[in-house]
Amino acid sequence: MPDVQSTPGAQVGTPAGLAVPAPARVAAVVLAGGRPDPALTGGALPKAFAPLRGRAMVEFVLAALRGTPRVGRIVLVGPRTLPPGVAAAVDVPVVERGGLLENIAAGLAGLDPSVPVLAVAADVPLLTSAAISAFVDAARALDADPGYGVVPRADVERAFPGARKTFVRLRDGVFTGGSVFLITPGAFARARPVIERAIGARKRPWQLARLFGAATLIGLTTGRLRIAALEARVERIVGVRARAVICHDPEIGLDVDRPEDLVTMERYLAAREAASVAEHR
Repeated sequence: MPDVQSTPGAQVGTPAGLAVPAPARVAAVVLAGGRPDPALTGGALPKAFAPLRGRAMVEFVLAALRGTPRVGRIVLVGPRTLPPGVAAAVDVPVVERGGLLENIAAGLAGLDPSVPVLAVAADVPLLTSAAISAFVDAARALDADPGYGVVPRADVERAFPGARKTFVRLRDGVFTGGSVFLITPGAFARARPVIERAIGARKRPWQLARLFGAATLIGLTTGRLRIAALEARVERIVGVRARAVICHDPEIGLDVDRPEDLVTMERYLAAREAASVAEHR
């Protein structure tokens, strides 16, 4: 099982003879919308439906979700018409509404605002059931709302040397963002206005400084900012208990943006399948 950093002092294991109740399952929202990407799909569909080993790429994500006992109902936000293999793996299809935030809101609509939901990008085909379980457990242990998965650079380079990722240097280490987060619909509703302001100001450093504070931006730029300080700043501004969940399973952050990424994923998936066949002989 992937290794995920736990909170200090957390107790691992259960006294002999005591039954452990199964963790409550969470709903999952798969974000499979977006603009048509003919370079990846060869047509008018978003990149989530790029062909990969004879299937739509998002089917690998759906299979990983179906394979973990941590996930119950699966909501998919995407095109109005879904390929049969995708439709069969989804409990609730939701027609996409436009941009990323609109699609997240559409996927969360109708769900209990106080119950955490796992949101997952559709373009991480190497995602595994074990990685999902470990992330959900770790985010819950941190009492995070939201909990956002991040992966140390060393883990990415160990498992996938040469992978092209954007990394951020902090005092705690060098990390890349993952494509999974756990959040309640209520926390998303509170955070959305600030997220929209941050997106609008992303090319205007002075506006970002007004929003997050100059010290935070300087700390990010110089690599001196600590994760805890960033979490505290977000909590003060937004009023949500945002926590970084440090995951040592790099598959949560390996996404597909270019045709060459699909070729790389094809190679890794073929190797994984060959290893699985050899293990069960």
